[in-house]
Amino acid sequence: MKKNSFFWFTGILFILLLIINTQYFKGNRSFLGVSYSNPYTINSDRSATVLNTLVSPGETVTNGDTLITLYSPQLELDIEKLRKTNLLTESEIEEKNELLESELALFESEKEQRQQEINAEIKLLSQRLNLQQKLSGNEINSVEINQSNEIQLQIESLQQQLSLELLAIDIRVNDVTQEHIFDISQIRARQELAIQELVWKERMLDNLTRIAQTDGVIERVYVKPLEQVDSYTPLLSINPRHPTSVLGYLVGQKDRNRQIGDTVTVRSSQESSLISTGVITGYGSVVALPTILQNSSSITTFGLEIYVKIPEKNPLPVGEKVIIE
Repeated sequence: MKKNSFFWFTGILFILLLIINTQYFKGNRSFLGVSYSNPYTINSDRSATVLNTLVSPGETVTNGDTLITLYSPQLELDIEKLRKTNLLTESEIEEKNELLESELALFESEKEQRQQEINAEIKLLSQRLNLQQKLSGNEINSVEINQSNEIQLQIESLQQQLSLELLAIDIRVNDVTQEHIFDISQIRARQELAIQELVWKERMLDNLTRIAQTDGVIERVYVKPLEQVDSYTPLLSINPRHPTSVLGYLVGQKDRNRQIGDTVTVRSSQESSLISTGVITGYGSVVALPTILQNSSSITTFGLEIYVKIPEKNPLPVGEKVIIE
């Protein structure tokens, strides 16, 4: 008899548990969850010295507030070297441009000189040819014809020689110009890399002043003024003022047809006007609900975890029960 009573009691308790699980989370498409925030840590980007810590644990900060300042002598030295390198590079380019102009001027002078010399010879031969033709008058013999032909051939030979010499100079001009263009392109490439490195290091210098990326509360400060820190050393951690994720719970078989990627609405259970959108990103396992969601202290309710991603900027409070629709 006592054994039968125990089975009856166990059966009634099980039915009661099912009733609580289904009635507590009553609703066609909504289920409950809890909003969470994940603290984020601000690290040093490089080896540096802590100049000052401007916040302390428990202090509320807003986006853009200065949190900590660092100093890196090596970084400032690197930036100064890069700036000098860029100045020297510009000077090198100017010198090479001036050198090219001088070489081109020499080539032009050489062309003019050869033109004058050969044209002078051609002019002298032309005068001899004209004089010979005047002296011969109408009487033309074979000797004079041969002499005239020889002079004419000399003139034509000099003209061809001048053309070849000018062409050779033009080729040298082209070679020197192309070599100059190549050299300048190499220098410009080195300069561009140096400028990119300079911009990067100047950005690193700006980052030595660490600022809050979002509203929140200082959780911990790991360093103190004048302390030497290495690269990637944690400086401080911040708890965001608003949640970064929501963990919902599906109880029983209700609404198990939700799919990853579905858009949902997340609403504060305390203030219904505080609303945010969200996207289902995954499912977890069946676990006991957090204390804030338990309906009874004597009976533990279980539910299937469902992960919801919400925008960084949202009005929801952290650690509060929310309704997911």
